[in-house]
Amino acid sequence: MLETSAHRGRPKQSASFWLITAPYAWTVISIAVITAAGKAFQPVLDLVTIALVYLLPVLVTAVRWGLWPSLAASFLGILSFDFFFVPPVLSITVSDVRYLFSFAIFLVVALVTGTLAARLRDQARAASQRERRMAALYSLSHKMAAETSLQGVLRTVVQTVAQSLKGPVAIFMPVTPDDCLELVAHSGEGEFPVSEKEKAIITWAFELKREAQSRKAGGTDRLFVPVSDAERTVAVLAVPSAPEGTLSKEQREDLDALKSLTALAITRMQLSQEAEQARWLAESEKLHSALLNAVSHDLRTPLSSITGAVTGLLADEERYDEQAKRHLLVTIKAGALRMNRFITNLLDTARLDSGILKPNREWCDVNDIIGVTLNEIRELLPEDRVVVSVPDDLPPVFVDLGLVEQVLMNLLDNAIKYSPADATISIRASRVEDFVQVGVEDAGASIPGADREHIFDKFYRLRSSKHVSGSGLGLSICKGIIEAHGGRIWVEPMEGVGNRFVFTLPLAVGLAKEIPDEET
Repeated sequence: MLETSAHRGRPKQSASFWLITAPYAWTVISIAVITAAGKAFQPVLDLVTIALVYLLPVLVTAVRWGLWPSLAASFLGILSFDFFFVPPVLSITVSDVRYLFSFAIFLVVALVTGTLAARLRDQARAASQRERRMAALYSLSHKMAAETSLQGVLRTVVQTVAQSLKGPVAIFMPVTPDDCLELVAHSGEGEFPVSEKEKAIITWAFELKREAQSRKAGGTDRLFVPVSDAERTVAVLAVPSAPEGTLSKEQREDLDALKSLTALAITRMQLSQEAEQARWLAESEKLHSALLNAVSHDLRTPLSSITGAVTGLLADEERYDEQAKRHLLVTIKAGALRMNRFITNLLDTARLDSGILKPNREWCDVNDIIGVTLNEIRELLPEDRVVVSVPDDLPPVFVDLGLVEQVLMNLLDNAIKYSPADATISIRASRVEDFVQVGVEDAGASIPGADREHIFDKFYRLRSSKHVSGSGLGLSICKGIIEAHGGRIWVEPMEGVGNRFVFTLPLAVGLAKEIPDEET
């Protein structure tokens, strides 16, 4: 086992030895080449020119490998120049003391140029690293901004960190009420195995906000890095770490930058989810209150009317003549119809919210739809108060007869509530391109522009008409039914006084190509 471990360590040791000795080997070879070239061209070159040529290895070495190899090139260049070119040749002694001064100048120039070149190299490398880091952060932030879910953000994080550190990366977060850390995303395609010991290390790193490392014999070490914002730890990143030590300086800087951005992104998504939940709770509470108010008013009022009428008939039946009895019976019927419409609206609201309201289409004539609706509502809207205008050549529509009747019923009921008792209500139908357009015109007060934008919202009531009974569901149900048929509905003011509620339905010609099975 020891032999195997030693054998596995040799390639890494050889690689490290080569990385250390390569700059100095290149320096020796380059000095040797320059010396040979100088001897070959010595008859045509003076000593100053040859001395300047020895500065080339110093500059190249400084740019390529840094300060220390360039210093070695400087000293080796001076020795070679002194030994091979300065009289007496093949001796390190000099015949003229002035050469020592030249050597000192050469050494200073070599040191300065080598130092400046090495510093420039380091600055260029640092700038390149900063640029790469900024590009990675920009790419990560751009991808995070495009994600709409926490899982998408986590997947983007692990993939970006894995590309930066060149290894598998995973992220652990508390996803249960008891803060049990679980694997929520990793960069690989398969599984990300985690031992029980590593789970304990992850929990330790999460609770104490400190990095921890797991070591595996013959395997890749993992570094567990807590991801924290200003107040708490939100996750733990599992990243690869070299067995012989921690991350390099560049990797550490990349990881710290990515970790900070990750903490901000996770916190942002969590706060967004909490805000969404709070909004839904507020909306639910609002709907709950509105529904209770509607039920308490729209059920108790007709029930009170029905109970009073029935009680009067049962208490003293002989007291009432036929006309009074009929009036009480009409009151009972009107209350029952009102309760039926309210319950129908509640059921249809639930069907619309759940998405199970599907129109059962059939060929229908617009005149028939209007006639059936007026017959059902004649107790509240006598014929002398209605004006109907329908062209004789108006084509049929492919709709759900019951649902469209309910739309028209709700619009007429709304017009009756908001119009004066003796006002006329108009129903007008016409063809507009590939749609049939139906409008219900009332004589009530014009709806303000701000209210027109919300008049079809659920439980929305006009502030100027609180005395009018209603739950605020009828118009929202009309909108849902019409949109389920592929049409649209809106309200527009009339000239003078009144409002026109308009809805459109696709013509049979327009739907025949889209739904041939239903047509047959």
